[in-house]
Amino acid sequence: MTTIDSRSRGRSLRRGALGLGASTTIGIASTAPAYSLAVSLGLLAGYVGAAAPVLLALSAIPVVLVALCFRELNADDPDCGTTFRWTEKAFGRGIGRMAGWTTVMACVLVMSNLAQVASVYTFVLLGLDGAAGSRLAQAGLGAVLILGMAVLAYRGIRVAAWTQLLLLTAEIFALLWFALNALWEAESFSLPLFSSTGRGAWATGILVAVFLYWGWDSSFSVNEETREPRSTPGVAALLANVFLIILYVLVAWAALTYAGVDTLAEISDDDFFAALSRDLLGSVGGKILIGAVLVSALASTQTTILPTARTMLSMARRDAFPGQFARISTRYATPSVATWVFAGASVLIYVSLVLTSDAVLADSVAAVSVLVSLYYVATAAAVPVYFSGAIRGRVLQRAVVPLLAAAAFVSVLVLAVSEVGTGPLVVVGVTMVVGALIMFSMKPPAEGEGRP
Repeated sequence: MTTIDSRSRGRSLRRGALGLGASTTIGIASTAPAYSLAVSLGLLAGYVGAAAPVLLALSAIPVVLVALCFRELNADDPDCGTTFRWTEKAFGRGIGRMAGWTTVMACVLVMSNLAQVASVYTFVLLGLDGAAGSRLAQAGLGAVLILGMAVLAYRGIRVAAWTQLLLLTAEIFALLWFALNALWEAESFSLPLFSSTGRGAWATGILVAVFLYWGWDSSFSVNEETREPRSTPGVAALLANVFLIILYVLVAWAALTYAGVDTLAEISDDDFFAALSRDLLGSVGGKILIGAVLVSALASTQTTILPTARTMLSMARRDAFPGQFARISTRYATPSVATWVFAGASVLIYVSLVLTSDAVLADSVAAVSVLVSLYYVATAAAVPVYFSGAIRGRVLQRAVVPLLAAAAFVSVLVLAVSEVGTGPLVVVGVTMVVGALIMFSMKPPAEGEGRP
């Protein structure tokens, strides 16, 4: 198989298109704060009760440690394939390909979650409650929304960045409005953090928190299109995480003080914004908040397409995917085949899941969290191996931090396996087996082909 090297054909991603602000915006928007809170906070309340804000703050520590690992690797090799490229250089072709596959499949699965939320909220916002409860209607509209966001992602990174800035601004204002109103209406600002511990499933709660924070690494996936690609993505990812920690703790604290643990835990299989917004904010305010969750899901749909297409492009450069996936649009300087194949696969899997599964949201959150944790572990573990000959002088960044990050996520995965249920684990198992069959069937690049 011949690698299609975009640079050798005079094509590349658009260099220097994004600054620090745009890169940070993409990192925050990729986490979909409103959507992630909507589908996760009820689950957290059920798992750890009133301690949810504490869990969100503590869970950010290993996430930030992994972000520091990404920053260290990116400073040496700013490749849009990120985890795939770095683990391939550290551990060899097989591990690299499986890490890349895990990254791609986490994004494919989360697209189903995003599309269902976006379709349901669209119908609710329009007052079409019958359609909101129809699986067929959800499948049809969700597919249209995925393809619509793919068009915007394909039209160029600058168009995507401006779209994200507008959508994220509206989303953040709505979340802050909800939080301030919830605190105003609450009987007390204080929250007895351990008065109710839920089911005490802390490991599973941390997995849910991983899902909430996941997305900041999109700042690294657009590194080849960022000004100062070796440094800007790392700063952007850390800024995104700090912002998210403050926002998540504030909203969780406000929701729990207003509604209480039991109310949120009862709706853990649904989303709490839909259940609380009308009573708290009235009819118009409730619709605004619903609109914010819709906007959040749409924004994250686009920012999920952006990094995944670039991961696939990087993998194709080195024959881990068919060479056609390395093609770049001459007009928009974006991955062409990778963007549309990923969008098509997302539509297919989404329609299949929404028509057959009764728990798309809960199952996909757990499965995605496991997959994300796996590639976080791989990335963290890659750092000391990658820099094995250059650790002296940077022991903290290249040994201590990576080992702490890897140990934290391995511990969470081990403790959570018995708690997440069989459904998500089956999804993860099938994903990895299929990935192994596909990845190891690909031919290794011939000598001199692809990028070094």
